[in-house]
Amino acid sequence: MATRIPQEFIDEVTSKTNIVDVISKYVQLKKAGKNFVGLCPFHEERTPSFTVTEEKQFFHCFSCGRGGNVYKFIMEMESKSFPESVIEVAKMGNIPIPDSYQTENTNYQNSDSRTLLKMYEETAKLYSHILLKTENGSKALKYLNNRDIDKNLIETFNLGYAPNNSDLLLQFFRDRDISEDILKKSGLFAENQQGQLFDRFRDRMMVPITDEAGNIVAFSGRILDKDASTAKYLNSPETEIFSKSKVLFNLSNAKKSIRDNQNVILFEGFMDVLSAYKSGVTNGVASMGTSLTDQQLYTLSRLTNQINICYDGDDPGVEATYRALTQLNDDRFTYGVISVPDKKDPDEYIRSEGSEKFRNLVKNGVQTPISFILNYFRRHYNLNNEHDQLEFLNQSLQEIVKLDSPVEVDMYVGRVADEMNVSKESINKELDALRRSNAIKAPANNNDNVKRESLIRSTASAETTKFNRIEMSERCLLYWTINFPELKANLKGNDFHFVHDKYQKMYEALLAFGDIDNNVQMSDFTNGLDDNSKNLLAELVMMKMPEEYSEQEIDDYISNVNNSGLEDKVSNINQQLKQAAMVGDDKLQLELTKQLINLRKLLTSN
Repeated sequence: MATRIPQEFIDEVTSKTNIVDVISKYVQLKKAGKNFVGLCPFHEERTPSFTVTEEKQFFHCFSCGRGGNVYKFIMEMESKSFPESVIEVAKMGNIPIPDSYQTENTNYQNSDSRTLLKMYEETAKLYSHILLKTENGSKALKYLNNRDIDKNLIETFNLGYAPNNSDLLLQFFRDRDISEDILKKSGLFAENQQGQLFDRFRDRMMVPITDEAGNIVAFSGRILDKDASTAKYLNSPETEIFSKSKVLFNLSNAKKSIRDNQNVILFEGFMDVLSAYKSGVTNGVASMGTSLTDQQLYTLSRLTNQINICYDGDDPGVEATYRALTQLNDDRFTYGVISVPDKKDPDEYIRSEGSEKFRNLVKNGVQTPISFILNYFRRHYNLNNEHDQLEFLNQSLQEIVKLDSPVEVDMYVGRVADEMNVSKESINKELDALRRSNAIKAPANNNDNVKRESLIRSTASAETTKFNRIEMSERCLLYWTINFPELKANLKGNDFHFVHDKYQKMYEALLAFGDIDNNVQMSDFTNGLDDNSKNLLAELVMMKMPEEYSEQEIDDYISNVNNSGLEDKVSNINQQLKQAAMVGDDKLQLELTKQLINLRKLLTSN
C-alpha cells in the first residue's frame, strides 16, 4: 500500500519539470511568440487552439476550455489520479522515486473501466508468465525464437501465451471475486449457447494492445500452427476501454521516435512492427486491420505531418498500399511509400537481409505517392502494346494533374515522356486540356474548402468569447490578484464580493492559500482546485495583460463590479419603460423615468 506523497516531493518534481517537455511527448508544439501552440489532444480541431506557456507552466485550450498545470494534463491525458500523475511526471524527468511513494491500485471496486484496465494488466502478466516460465509456453517461446524475437523484445512488447485451456483465465478472475457482469463486459471471454463463459483466447501467442497512454486495452492472439483452419489472428472485441477505430498498435512506444524522426511508418501487421523495432526502426505503428480512421489520423497529426506506408511487397501488399494512398487524402500530412523488395513482407526482409539493410531502406528508399502510383500502373499494362501504352499514359496524367508543385509536374511529365517516347510538349498540352475539363466539372465552391473555412470561423469564434463589462472586470481583477498578492488585502479589507459564483470561489481559494510568488506555489495552488476551477485558472493565467497594473484601473474594476446590481436595475427599468410605452401608460413611464434618473445619478457618483 503506497503512502501519501509528501508535499516536499511534489514541490521537487514541480521545480525540476518543464511543462513544454512533458506535453511535447503528446502534442507537436510550435513556438508562437512567448508561448507554444499545437492541436488539442482532448478534441479534434484543424486550427491549433491548444496553448502552453513555459513562463507560467500552464496549458490551456481556447476551444474546449481545458487547462491547468502539468499534473492536470497527465490526469486528463492518461486518466490517472493526482498521485499517479506526480509519479508519472517524475519518471519522465528521471527524478528518483522512493518505493514508498509508488502507487498501485489493486482495488477492483472502482469504475468498470478501471476494473477492466486492471484485468487486462493482470491477464498480460499471467500470459507472459506462462510463456516465459512454464512448460506450457515452450511451444510458443520456440515459435517466437524461430522468428528472431528474443527475450528483450518479448518483454518490451509484453508478449505472452494463452494455453489451450477453456477456463484457466476465467477461474483466475473468479477466484478474485470479479462479478459475472464484468467478466462478460471484459471481452476476455466468449459465451456458448448455454450462456456459459469460456476463455476467448486459447493456444495463441498473445500480443497486448495498448492505448496512447500505454494501458493494455485489448489483445491480438496469433495461432502457432500456420496450417490450422482457424483464423490467423483473433482480436479482442470492442469494450468500454477499447475501440479499434481509436487505437494504433505500438503508438505508446513509438511516440518519442515519431517526433524525433518527424515521421511515422504505417505497417500492415503487428509482427512487422516488432521486427522493425528490433532492427532499430522504432517509429512504426499498425492499425487494427482497417484503413486509418479520422480519429487515428488526428492522433498522429499531433505528433507528425509525414506518414510513410510500409506494407508487404507481394501483390496483395501492393494492392493494399494503393488502396491506402487513395484513401489517405488528409491534407494535414504528406505521404511516402517504402516498397519492400523481392515481394517480401518487412519481417521476412529483415530476417533475410538484416537490420542494417532495412534501416537503409527506411532512410533512403521512401517513394513519393505519385512515383509509387506510376509504378503500380506499369504493373497492370503491357507497355509493348500501343493500346496499353495509351491507357497507361491516360491514367498517369489523371494522377499528375492532381499535383500542385510545378517542379513535381515537370519531373513526372519528363519521366513519362521518356518512357513513352513522346514529347513533354504534347503531354503538357494533354494536361492543360485535362485541367480545363476538371475546372468545368468542379462545383462553384469546393465543398471541402467551404467546410474547412466554416470550421476555422467556428473555432475562431470559440476562441474569442465575449464577456460583458462586469465579467471582464471580474476576470481582470482576479488576474491581477493572482499575480500581485497585495491586492488581496485591499479587496478583503473592503469586504469585496464577486458577482459570479465561479470567480468568488476562485477568490476565496486565493485567500485561503496565501501568496503565490513562484511556479511551484502556483502549481500547489492549482492542485487543490476542482477541475472547473483549474480550467478557469488556466484561462485567467493565459490572459494577455500588461506587465503592471495602475491603481485607477483596479478602482474602475472594483467600481464596475460593485455597481453591477445598479446596472441590473437600470436594465430592468429600461425593459419596463418599453412595455409601458407599448401600452401607452404615460403615468408609469413618468414614474419609471424618475427611478432611472436617480439610478444613473448613483452610478455616476460611485
